[in-house]
Amino acid sequence: MTVEEALRWATSEIHASQVSDTPLLDASLLLCHIVNLTRVELYTKNKTSLTVSQEQDYRSAVTRRTAHFPIAYLTGEKEFYGRDFTVHPAVLIPRGDTETAVEMTLGLLSNGNSCPKVLDLCCGSGCIGITIALEHPSSRVTLSDISEEALSVTRENAARYDIDLEIVHSDLFTNIRDRDFTCIVTNPPYVTPAWYTECSPEVHEEPRSAIVDESTSGLSIIENIILESPSYLHKDGYLVIECDYRQVEAVQVLMSAAEFTDITVTPDMSGRDRVVSGRMMCTRI
Repeated sequence: MTVEEALRWATSEIHASQVSDTPLLDASLLLCHIVNLTRVELYTKNKTSLTVSQEQDYRSAVTRRTAHFPIAYLTGEKEFYGRDFTVHPAVLIPRGDTETAVEMTLGLLSNGNSCPKVLDLCCGSGCIGITIALEHPSSRVTLSDISEEALSVTRENAARYDIDLEIVHSDLFTNIRDRDFTCIVTNPPYVTPAWYTECSPEVHEEPRSAIVDESTSGLSIIENIILESPSYLHKDGYLVIECDYRQVEAVQVLMSAAEFTDITVTPDMSGRDRVVSGRMMCTRI
């Protein structure tokens, strides 16, 4: 089977399965991963024959894709904020909408001190905290997650970009020692159990614990973060939270009740409200 034949076959298989609106793209990404070619090289070297092993691996990957297994888990990486991040089934796959939280955080840091301290809470793959550290090199970034498996992926990504970060195994703030962060940014589990049943089969392949807040409102973890974060923020520090557009109003109310000010809502790339930020003005107890 040549590259051209493999691509044609896989595109047909993925199209027939109706698993994706972009069967050619899916087929191309999987083939690039298997044969170690760029997407341009798939066409400039389209007469190149796959080895027996490569053909077997490609057929297996395409079969798994037609069964709704995510592309990112099959290739082992996902682009986020212009960089590739390692992902395993132990972590949530980075989404473009989460780049909104990065943009908001970087904007807030640009207005503060030259060496801000940032906590990426519920960090998963580490894409938020590592991106902030790379985009704002003078920042000191701590990443934490309740999952040791997730933190192993975080460490892989930190090593991938040769960046020195503090990585902490912690259930929210349990093992966080620093209490003087300039900014806490978080993409916690916030999908309700009811919403989760409506999610695509691909989402159901991701770790449920990274997606679902088991409360009816999906806000129990977010509420805990809002209530506890003032004890870990510098005066005038910021809290940046990703949530669902249906939760934004409730999150604003919770932040206001916790004495955050300058509460701002930022939409994601599709125009839906996605990120809520607030400033901690009160003196910490």
